[in-house]
This record gives sequence, C-alpha cells and structure tokens, in this order.
Amino acid sequence: MATQPECTPGKIYVPRWVQLAVLPVLLIVAWFTLGAIGQVIFIFLVAGLVALVLTPLVHGLERLRVNRYAGVFVVYVGFVAALVLVAALVWPPVVQQLRNLTTALPGMADQAGDTILSVQRLSDRAGLSIDVQAQLRASLTAIADRVPSFTSSVVDVGVTVVRQMTYLIIMIVISIYMLLDAKRIGRFVAGHFPTRSVSDGNEYVRRAKTAVVDYVKAQVLLSAILGGSVGLAMWFLSIIGAFPSGARYALFFGVWAGLMEAIPYLGPVLAAVPPSLVAVFDSPLSALWVIITFVLIQEIEGHILVPVIMGSRFRVHPLVVIFAILAGGEIHGISGMLIAIPLIPLVKETVVFLRPRMQFEGWRAADCGALDAANHDRPAEPPADGPSAGD
Repeated sequence: MATQPECTPGKIYVPRWVQLAVLPVLLIVAWFTLGAIGQVIFIFLVAGLVALVLTPLVHGLERLRVNRYAGVFVVYVGFVAALVLVAALVWPPVVQQLRNLTTALPGMADQAGDTILSVQRLSDRAGLSIDVQAQLRASLTAIADRVPSFTSSVVDVGVTVVRQMTYLIIMIVISIYMLLDAKRIGRFVAGHFPTRSVSDGNEYVRRAKTAVVDYVKAQVLLSAILGGSVGLAMWFLSIIGAFPSGARYALFFGVWAGLMEAIPYLGPVLAAVPPSLVAVFDSPLSALWVIITFVLIQEIEGHILVPVIMGSRFRVHPLVVIFAILAGGEIHGISGMLIAIPLIPLVKETVVFLRPRMQFEGWRAADCGALDAANHDRPAEPPADGPSAGD
C-alpha cells in the first residue's frame, strides 16, 4: 500500500486531488473572469505597472527626507510633464511625416519606373494579363485613403472619447493609491504568502518589483538607442544617395523602430517593413541598402546591446513571447498586446521563485502502490527451468 508523502515545511503542498480537480476549475473560472471583467483587470494591471516603475523615484525622495505624499505628487507631476514634453516635441513631426508619406504613396508608383517595368516583363513572360503599375497605384491609393483616418484616431485617442479619458483618470488614481500604500500592500503580501513565511513574502515582493522595473528601464533604453540608430541610419543613407527618401521620413522610421523594439523577436522584423517598402519605390538597390543596414543594426543589437542592457535574466523562449502577445491581443486588443510584454518578466520571476517552494504529490508513487498491491494478490509463478541468473 502506498504511503502518503509528508509535506515539507516551508513549501506549498499540492495534493493529487487539487491537481486533478481544483486547478482545472480555477483555470476555467479565470478565463471567464477575464472575459467578464477584462477591462477592470487591464486598468489595474496598467496602474500597477506604472506604480512599480515610479516606486524607485518615490523611495529616492524618501531617502532625501521628503514626505511620501509630497514625493508621490512630485514624481507624478514630473512623469506627466516628461510625457507631455516628449509628445509635444516628437509626435507632431512624426504625424506630419506619416501624412506626407501617405500623400506621396500614389505618386511613388510612377517614380518606380525601372522596378515596375521589370516586374511587368516577368508578368508578361508568365502569361499573366496584369497591369502592374495600375494595380500598384490602386493599392497605394487605398492605403493612402485609410492611413490618415487611422492617424487621426491615434492623435485624438483619449481626448475626444469620454470613456478613454475616464479610464485614464481611474488608472492615475489607482496608481497613486498603490504608490501611497506600497509598503502596506507589500506587508499584506508578505504576511499572507502561501508558504506561510514572511521572509519568503518579502523576498518575492522585492524580486517581482525589481524584475518589472529593471525590464521597463532596460526596454526604454534599448528602444531609444534602436530608434535613434535607425533614424540616423536612414538619414545617412539619404545623404550619400543610397536611399533618397530616407531623410524625408527619417524621424517617422526611427520612432516606428523604437516602438516596435518593445515587441521581442517580432519587433525587429516589423521595424524594417516601412523603410524597406518606401526604398523599393526609389530603386531595388535602395531597398537592398536599407535591408543591409537593418541587418547590421540588428546584429549589433543582438550581440552587443541586448547582452549588455538586458542580460540573460529577461530572456524567455520566443514561443512564450508570441503566446503572451496573442493572448493579450485577444483579451484587450493592441493595448493588451503591449501590456502583456512587461508582464512576461513578472510571470517568469514568479515561476522561478515558486518552483523550489512548491511540492506536488506525485502520481507515479500511486501507480507503483497499486501495482504492488496487484502483484501481492497474484499467485506466485513457478520458477523457470534451467540455471538461474546467478549461476
């Protein structure tokens, strides 16, 4: 008969019946909860991430003997002022360059004469009755008609929609409360940690906070470096004549690359799409130079910048990242995809921290116990003829 394994002190013991019945039910309940109050969870997640990122600044002011309430006020005013300043300096020219690009898209089909003629000859040889220039112009006109309305909605988001403004205010209020009560929340988590160890709870709170804050800081720095590098590279290619349109849209290309860099693994590919497409209309050689430039930038990023800035601590399997991005998009659209990314290091840190502190009751022991009981009731088989293995 199998013996019941003893629970190791300081570990979270999960018996077999919980693994078989309770955990699947909890997953189902969590899925329906996300569907029912996904917006509420999203608001609290964003507010929590903002509070985690701003917490070190508040602690720094506290070390300078600044009252916590005053410190939260100063940090928030500075944070909002920095966002407004960056948006005021960068956003208008970026939007203007994007609109200029969409306006110029239909005319690019007329400028890319050699490329279109080459494609047209290939089409004719293949026996396809396609007017490549007409089809290309129609496609670019359709894109140009849609992009301005998209950019207008992006510029106006949170300004003209009352609901978005309400959500934004609620996020700010929640994050302020989280900053003010950070110590109390930390003590609550430590005091109710599943291992019943206050030291474990304090260690988890510290590591989870550090994982998110360090990831956000490293990602912002990496995005700024990559975005600036792409913008300067496109401008330089235009100066030397390798990519004539590069300088005209360099700021947009750089900001786009910086934003895409926030998406692990997929971001570098998405960052190269707009400049490569524009370069094709200048000439195939321009597109080749742009692709080579992006390959060089990504090689420098992958072998120098990411190891130095990110290190190995935040690396997870690409399939995990893709799953998290798709799940975030399914739950809350584009904003859900973006918010899922900084949650990856938090989930990873949680799994790494809890793995040695969890004890699952094994299933193999139960199977072996049942097999031993069956063998005990089975009559013994007569010994086989011939010498034994020990002879």
